[in-house]
Amino acid sequence: MTARRLCAHADLDGQGMHWLEPGESCPLGSGPYETREQARDSDRARAAWKAWRADPGPGKMAPHLHRMLDEACSAAGVELGAYDHRIIQWMSGWEPEVCAVLAGLITRAAAGAR
Repeated sequence: MTARRLCAHADLDGQGMHWLEPGESCPLGSGPYETREQARDSDRARAAWKAWRADPGPGKMAPHLHRMLDEACSAAGVELGAYDHRIIQWMSGWEPEVCAVLAGLITRAAAGAR
């Protein structure tokens, strides 16, 4: 039997910590994610795909993913150094699902520290 999990994320739209049933991911897109499909279907990944579809092309997803990661860091109060920012830019070259997981980790870690 799989137990429920506590989902903790930043206070987005007045939402706070809540319980997730087995296999369920947070509707706010912060995870935790059990599968790639859950990350792909997150609000964050869908928003990146929607923005890309409005102006598709090679290399045009990265700015949307960079914004996703940067906003997660900012909302979490994470100060980025120059090298940190370089890594965020590098990570922006990965798939939206990967960036959604990273943004979710940042968001959930910040919520747990508060």
